[in-house]
Amino acid sequence: MSNVFLQDEKLSLEAKGLLATILINKSDWRIYLEELETRSKTGRQTHRKAYKELVEAGYIRVIKHSKGRARGVQTYIFAQDMPITDFQFELMRKRFEAELSTENDKSVDN
Repeated sequence: MSNVFLQDEKLSLEAKGLLATILINKSDWRIYLEELETRSKTGRQTHRKAYKELVEAGYIRVIKHSKGRARGVQTYIFAQDMPITDFQFELMRKRFEAELSTENDKSVDN
């Protein structure tokens, strides 16, 4: 983990702590704010504010993927130790959606 975000003067201490907590988990770990809230004494409101701050700063990006009509939407959250540029995010999104499409094709065949 790089310390770039720790040196970002635009981020609050709460946002830095939340991002560090997210990044120390395994790369395939799914981010659940409710779970993160149980890991600290910081309240729900503070976590939500820090999360929003990280999204606005580009350290967290979100992809919402429809599971089909009347089946809901799956939300995927990506976090990185430096801001994710729009170009990087577009590449990530395309690759991720291609992977989801391949997985859906496999599940239909079975």
